[in-house]
Amino acid sequence: MVNNSLQFLDFAGSDGRPVSGLVSISDQDKHRLSIDERAAVFDAKSFRHVDFIFFRRYLDGRSSQISAYVVDNSDERLGKKDLAELHRSVWLHGKVPLLYVAWPGRIDILTCARGPDFWAEEDRTCQYNPAKTVTVASQISGELKKRSQFSAFRLSDGTFWEDHRNKVLANHAKAAHRSLIQAVVEADRDLGGENNPVLRRLLLLLVLIKYLEDRQVFPGSGWFGKYRKGARNFFDVLKGGDPEEVRRLLKSLERKFNGEIFALPADDRTLTESNLKRFAELVGARTLNRQLYLWQQFSFEHLPVEIISHLYQRFVKGGHGTVYTPPFLAGLLLDHAMPYEKLTGLERVLDPACGSGIFLVGAFRRLVNVWRSQNNWRRPDAKTLKSIVERSIFGIELDPGAVDLAAFSLSLAICDALQPEVIWRDLKFDPLRNSNLFETDFFRVLLDNRQGGHPTLKENFDIVVGNPPFESVLTESGIEIDKTAVMQSQDRNGLPDKQAAYLFLEQALNVLRPGGDICLIQPSGLLYNLKAQAFRTNIFRKYKVRAILDFTSIRNLYEGADPKTVAFFACAVEPSAEHVLAHWTFRRTASVHERICFELDHYDRHHVSQEHAESEPYVWRANLLGGGRLFAVSQQLGRMRTLAEYVEQKRWDYGEGFNIGNRKTQVPFLTSEKRFLPTAAFTPNGIEDSKIVPIGITKFERPRCEERFSPPLLLIKEIDSLPIAFWNKGPIAYRHEIVGIHAPRSQETELRELYVTFRRFHELFRFYCILNSNRSMVGKSTAILKKDIDRLPFPDDIEELDLSFWEKVLCRDVLEYMTEYVRLGQNSKLLKITADGDDLKKYSEIFVRMLGTVYDALKAASPVFLDGLTCQPFYFGARPNLSWVGEQKKDELEKLIYDDETHEYLRTTRVLRFYSGNVLLIVKPDRLRYWIGSTAIRDADETLVDLHRQGY
Repeated sequence: MVNNSLQFLDFAGSDGRPVSGLVSISDQDKHRLSIDERAAVFDAKSFRHVDFIFFRRYLDGRSSQISAYVVDNSDERLGKKDLAELHRSVWLHGKVPLLYVAWPGRIDILTCARGPDFWAEEDRTCQYNPAKTVTVASQISGELKKRSQFSAFRLSDGTFWEDHRNKVLANHAKAAHRSLIQAVVEADRDLGGENNPVLRRLLLLLVLIKYLEDRQVFPGSGWFGKYRKGARNFFDVLKGGDPEEVRRLLKSLERKFNGEIFALPADDRTLTESNLKRFAELVGARTLNRQLYLWQQFSFEHLPVEIISHLYQRFVKGGHGTVYTPPFLAGLLLDHAMPYEKLTGLERVLDPACGSGIFLVGAFRRLVNVWRSQNNWRRPDAKTLKSIVERSIFGIELDPGAVDLAAFSLSLAICDALQPEVIWRDLKFDPLRNSNLFETDFFRVLLDNRQGGHPTLKENFDIVVGNPPFESVLTESGIEIDKTAVMQSQDRNGLPDKQAAYLFLEQALNVLRPGGDICLIQPSGLLYNLKAQAFRTNIFRKYKVRAILDFTSIRNLYEGADPKTVAFFACAVEPSAEHVLAHWTFRRTASVHERICFELDHYDRHHVSQEHAESEPYVWRANLLGGGRLFAVSQQLGRMRTLAEYVEQKRWDYGEGFNIGNRKTQVPFLTSEKRFLPTAAFTPNGIEDSKIVPIGITKFERPRCEERFSPPLLLIKEIDSLPIAFWNKGPIAYRHEIVGIHAPRSQETELRELYVTFRRFHELFRFYCILNSNRSMVGKSTAILKKDIDRLPFPDDIEELDLSFWEKVLCRDVLEYMTEYVRLGQNSKLLKITADGDDLKKYSEIFVRMLGTVYDALKAASPVFLDGLTCQPFYFGARPNLSWVGEQKKDELEKLIYDDETHEYLRTTRVLRFYSGNVLLIVKPDRLRYWIGSTAIRDADETLVDLHRQGY
């Protein structure tokens, strides 16, 4: 039974039983839990005082997300000091964003996803400091609204972090891991670590040894005293300033653990007494925003080992185009490549460009959890853990520093899975180089294997996963592999843009066993660039692509770079003609921005037939912009004669303006006095004549022809707002970001008619250009190419461009909402604005009109606005008299919606259609994103299918 306070926030029903997702730590009946949830329960026990975990459970194959830890303190057994220390531990762990503490009559909400709320700088202690408090006893309306703000249901359907009131509870930039990394980087800068590798190495060893100290690995408090009298920790030894004492301690650790993890650089002449004392002085006084960070605020007992690896990675030179993959993204890919329900524990896993080893560590942990699930959840010993690595975990990496880091990361992962006393008594690190980790080029491995075998490929792999480098330069082995691939497949063509990541994907598929799975991050260009179509199609035809995870619209997903990416999840079997693959378009939501979780609602889930995947290059953009009927509209317009074909029939000059490059030519028709239209002076409102200036230059790389700059001209700017102007005021020069159409003077009237037509269908042309651009939103955010303008539809009968009412709805939504949504995510109107009564009225009118040709008696009732959700009822025929329809019946409606069975669907898809008698309820989050016209069209289409299946 759950106490009354937790019932108030919907963690339990009226009978006191926990709702679905709330799991007791002490409950011994764990057979109903998945492996990932069981492992999470095991981890939560290490924090002490945590009574429950609240999981957000998905129905799409993803592992459950830990939304909060819950403490039942209704008996007040825990004092504020205990709870403050718990808050610090969970904050440092960095994997649980919220901590709920239930007292008699109130619930405190503590955030673990921003700065250290618990830290009192004035006396350098932890203090109990809730971010929010909900008083249970008060039943005033304001308290009821506050209740739903923090409700368990808001956590389970993902609307918690989209509530503007809750956004202050997360700030990834100030979270524990970011703060620690920033502090260490700043300390390294003060030490001059770039030019002093010994002091840099000492700084990193300080963090590593403190991790072992806080986990109580060292035997007793006197161990460090063997190296410096009275020393209680490694920092005390460093403060002593005796280089020999430091060397003896580190060499002792090297011998103890049988590895080079604790080694200093070979040339350590800079390890002097003065340098050691300077190191201790700088690091000991190191502050972050005037707050001491290392010894008081940061206990490393619960610090994930990935963070130590990340720290080391910051100082590894090289990297060959790789960027740091955030753990929550690596976890998402591993959910697809290594779903727990399919693992046997014997899988061989390869990362062909493993970098610091984040995917290998994640794969190792999954296999450890599987082993534990098969062995009554007991802890594996050191021998078992090392055997899992030896049998199953393999990585290839060209950069030597990264190979060392991957070995270090796996060693730490083994350490992390053991009890402290076992680490000290039994653990010795085996060298992983040349047995599981190989310092070489993946493509060299493939060539060597063809010539007699390579130890890495003695057997094929069950799983390949990772984030290969994004470089448009191939190694010599890569060039040879690419040439061979071209010869072996006549449809494959050359490697687009010489992009190494594409070659990693193609060739890694060849090292899988039949039926094996791959999940690799790729540049978005593999999906959206026309140059990649033949290469992409070749993969689709040979291998069963199960899903494409599309992160194109998420900015700043990676640290240190901002590439637009997708992930290909494929199986090494040939697809059938009936195969349908999933295309998931992840969005830039508040929870993604704060690195909490990836949201994926119903309208982000698209299905692409095998035929379309192979032959239709623009289906992906249609999905990125909302999916549904968009692709059919794109196809319909794409079958028409194009603008380029029309201009060619007229034999008019057509092309971009001049270009300036390295090879410059002087031309007589572009003199320095020639009038020049700066690109910025061409706006959506037309040409700003006052900004036309003399061209000022005389030499050009591509001057074009004189007609290109002679009136009459129709000018179009290469930007997705498609500014257009008719110009007949004399010769004018312009650059290559502007396209010009020139007609002879005798055909000026026809050119003007083209301009008038362009103005009439301007919104349609913008819509089509966005739907079929190679560049807009994927490359430069608003820029387009001349090719995009070439393909604009321009049929013989121009009236064919008149759209139906629903096509106009799609057009309007793409232009007004979806392009902004792709670019801005949580800062777009769709996610910032709550849909109001007018929005629901427009939505309902479109929904009813779409179904009206089949069900002419369909009507909309008044919407019901719940906290975070909106319910729009519809009914067929006579108005129903049901207790749960109507604004005044919110309680009855909430019971229906939050029933465990129906709410399971809301958790994952965030859309619920509920049918009862002659009533249809559509329940969705209250954001405008869910209540625009295009979603009404998609909802109507899917409702029609539902009703047909039910015999209506």
